[in-house]
Amino acid sequence: MRLQRRESESMGFLQRPSIMQMWEETNRNLPVIGMELLHLHNRLTMSTSSVPSHIALGPYRLYVEFRERSRMYDKRRLACVNLEDGRIELRTDLEGLRLAAAFFECLIRLTHFSKGCQQGCIEEAYTHSFATGMVEFAQRNPQAWAWFNILLTEHLARDVQYDRIVHGMFSRPPQMPKRILVAGQPVTIRSITRAQSGGAFGWYHFDKQEAQLYSGLTGSNLAIVALHEITHAVHHMYDLKQRDRHRNFRRAQLHGWLDIIKHNPSAWRWLAWVMSFPAQASIDGALSPRAERAARISALA
Repeated sequence: MRLQRRESESMGFLQRPSIMQMWEETNRNLPVIGMELLHLHNRLTMSTSSVPSHIALGPYRLYVEFRERSRMYDKRRLACVNLEDGRIELRTDLEGLRLAAAFFECLIRLTHFSKGCQQGCIEEAYTHSFATGMVEFAQRNPQAWAWFNILLTEHLARDVQYDRIVHGMFSRPPQMPKRILVAGQPVTIRSITRAQSGGAFGWYHFDKQEAQLYSGLTGSNLAIVALHEITHAVHHMYDLKQRDRHRNFRRAQLHGWLDIIKHNPSAWRWLAWVMSFPAQASIDGALSPRAERAARISALA
């Protein structure tokens, strides 16, 4: 897979202050105990009952509402995207991981629709649509992104700490995983040199079951390429064809990525960090000098 070498900021994702900007501002003014209190405050004020008021993706800005089944646009579904009335509708009996899955499914539907990815598109198009859509969602909707990760953290069996990552509550940034499980199958993640990349940002090697990322990737581009190559692995493990049915791509992405989030917490922590703090993101996980200074000041305060 060959990707054009350009940063995704040109798409105009960062219309609001980024999570990183808010975190750095907080770091400059609060000691460590203050950061812990801020984290607790965020958890309390953004509880799982506090569904985000709206989602902005592509040209759309949709309100998010809980509705009785009888009042839903599509009464057959747990959740649906109602473009006519400008809403994402969630059934009132949803909670916990069922709520997270239903919300995630709506995100996938809206992502592909906003990018014109529909029946007849090839696998590569669905892969890149998902990757760019998720990064756009995280960066344009910081409150909804934080809420989604709080919801996952509160209801997954392990102490995954996704909420701490998206709020910048870490002493050292997460490291890129070397191996993950996708639909129960091992997939290797490896950085490659410029010479090995062949001018591309990344590859997915089907025979080796290996996602390869160019070692010089930084910023939003790192998040997009990482999600892109891992999504190739998801499609591979779900036996999708180059031209498969639209609903098969959606289902594979929904179940495949929820499985990754549930069973590979270190991988999702790294991806959540890369999506939340693109200005600091790199393959090796090292913080930039600016972020290191902020972390030292916080630790000494």
